[in-house]
Amino acid sequence: MERSFAGSGACAVCGGASEVGDVKSPLTRASDTSLARSALTWVAFTATLLVIGFTPAVLAQNVCVTPSAEVETVLIVRRSASVESPALGRLLPSAQAKILGEVPHWYLVATADGKTGYTSKNWARLTTCATAGLAGGAYEMHAIDVGTGLSLFVRGDDFTLLYDAGSNDDTAGGAKNRVVAYLAETFPGLRRIDHLILSHPHRDHLELMADVFTNYEVGEVWDSGATYDSCIYRDFIRAVSQEPGVRYHTALRHMGISTAQYEAKCRAEAESLALRHGARIDTNPVPLGDGASMQFVYVDGSKRSDVNDNSLVLRMDLGGRSALLAGDAGGGPRKVPSVPPSLKSIEATLVACCQKELKADVLVVGHHGSMTSSRAAFLDAVGAYHFIVSSGPYKYSGTSLPDKEVIAELDRRGDVWRTDLDDDACAKASSKVGLDNDEKPGGCHNVVMRFTGAGVSASYVPALLNVSSGASD
Repeated sequence: MERSFAGSGACAVCGGASEVGDVKSPLTRASDTSLARSALTWVAFTATLLVIGFTPAVLAQNVCVTPSAEVETVLIVRRSASVESPALGRLLPSAQAKILGEVPHWYLVATADGKTGYTSKNWARLTTCATAGLAGGAYEMHAIDVGTGLSLFVRGDDFTLLYDAGSNDDTAGGAKNRVVAYLAETFPGLRRIDHLILSHPHRDHLELMADVFTNYEVGEVWDSGATYDSCIYRDFIRAVSQEPGVRYHTALRHMGISTAQYEAKCRAEAESLALRHGARIDTNPVPLGDGASMQFVYVDGSKRSDVNDNSLVLRMDLGGRSALLAGDAGGGPRKVPSVPPSLKSIEATLVACCQKELKADVLVVGHHGSMTSSRAAFLDAVGAYHFIVSSGPYKYSGTSLPDKEVIAELDRRGDVWRTDLDDDACAKASSKVGLDNDEKPGGCHNVVMRFTGAGVSASYVPALLNVSSGASD
């Protein structure tokens, strides 16, 4: 929503009161959190860049605008620098447009579809452009090898998304955080995560997430909202509360401010954490960028005895291709895939209600390849031919995952891409992404899915000997 003010001081070219949103330092958030969280004016931002060697011309190439936190729907891009000028396009709350220049009260920007126009400085926030190097209509999904856990990074030319960031065995923080290390090494120019999604608050999906807020600007956070008593979930909620301009989406609340109350625990004093809510999570598609959207096909924020049953199941449409991210959505007790899913399980619910929404080219397999998920009826409904299984050596109730019965079923249906290959050797490997030879699993078998008009292809990063380097449809 673009707003303008009437009355004293209003003018046609101003686009509202003069106000600039906060900007995070393009150097590093971890090295100076207080600076990164300061509200900078355009002049201060320019001065900061000049100090580190940037010129205004470079600034125009590397700085983007995104709608400020006050924009509830869209930021309008206009033909000329006036609120009376016709609208050329719109920026959704998480979208970016590259800055080409500026005039009083307005930025000259280029949108993802190639249009050039003006956005009001009053409702735009400066940020470093998040992504580069993808051709139009191409998308990537990175399954980061975090050891026993799950973390998926998805990007298009104009958006970034992180689904989960957790591990049960490689739990180092700071620069040793496997997710942060992978993103820093693979995307050194990355500064912003537009959408951060927590499928559910178990350690193997959440442990590494708080550090993501420390190192990257985060726009939208999506969480079922189901309460969970753990120190790492409290760290997550604190990070959301402290993130400037973030919108927190749950299945339980639409807009407004809520307060999370915590007693003295988890090496922290009693605290009240204010959370700024965005729109309630529903099953309608959410635009991500040009040609891309996401849809939560299963949402449940109610109190469950097992938070696996609160898993946010996400469908992603990327150009003409699609992926289904299952979190730890279950099919019932441990049974071979041929057994139908239990009546009240997530898999049974989705097969009964939502077969059209389940269809996908890629399935990120539920519950790390456990026999508690991936029943044949569910796999039939999805119809995928690429399968990502993210797991490691940690034992769940004495069982290492994935189960061989699930892998056999997936092999029968298509190509299986696993992050747990040769975990023993990986612990001392000198070529993995992140810390080498750290005696921890993770970093050796990162999987990259590429979505283009020609189809879906996959490979391991770094490339591995004796493992297929790619597959396509």
